[in-house]
Amino acid sequence: MKNLLIFVLFILSIVILYGFVYSIGQTNNGGKQLFIDKKCTMCHSVSSQNIKSPKKDAADLSNTGEGKTIELLKQYLKKEQKINDKEHKTAFKGTEEELDEIVRWLETLKTPSEVIKE
Repeated sequence: MKNLLIFVLFILSIVILYGFVYSIGQTNNGGKQLFIDKKCTMCHSVSSQNIKSPKKDAADLSNTGEGKTIELLKQYLKKEQKINDKEHKTAFKGTEEELDEIVRWLETLKTPSEVIKE
């Protein structure tokens, strides 16, 4: 009976550790993929994530999360709020869940912008 209990605890600890180790490497790539899928790259680049825009004067969002809250970013993308006295050019077209995912990802971007070299 004691051996069975030890075996069950051993298996349980492996399962828990596996889940923990697997989650450590996970990042919010869903927001990054949505950013690309929703064609945000038509006007924006994110050099820190190696995301390039075909537009030469694209705004680099590598440092978007620095000093901005998730709520501010959501309101800005819905054209309900201004940043630096400017509205976002187009209101976000997508579901609230997609907006949440993109904004959570944008809020993690806190790397100073760099010039993208081609």
